[in-house]
Amino acid sequence: MVKLDPKHDGSTVRTAFLLEAIANLLSFPLITHPALVLRLLLAHPSQMNPASILFARLFGGVVVGFLTPALLYGYRNTKRGIESRKVTYLALGLGEVVLIPLLLGEASKPTSQAALTSHAAIGATGLLLPPLLWRLYVLGARPDMLGRYTELKRE
Repeated sequence: MVKLDPKHDGSTVRTAFLLEAIANLLSFPLITHPALVLRLLLAHPSQMNPASILFARLFGGVVVGFLTPALLYGYRNTKRGIESRKVTYLALGLGEVVLIPLLLGEASKPTSQAALTSHAAIGATGLLLPPLLWRLYVLGARPDMLGRYTELKRE
């Protein structure tokens, strides 16, 4: 059994976890209507093919099927929920560290060579950068925001 630390209850990070999990559900159309979403993002929608539709669905599946449950698990104010927050933030942050340079590289390509429109690439970067900065702040400067607990001895 555990007792939550009232001074470090993780409430701010828990709120961030819940908001991000809800926002991740906006990726659901990548699974259900990938062609519609890709038409908005691709620089050359006429080049869309079954492989691009499959990879859009796979990406949506990772976001909805893995990242969202990981955030919801960390939202819980239990021993395991608190312990999972650091690992979840590290995993999400590492993903953002990889995706942001890829997107910026895509945004810098001439339209004739780009897969995404520059607006889509910059917009996606703009959506990924603030959460990455938040994760770096929490993990580096304020790990107490993740929450703490004390293990209670069993009698």
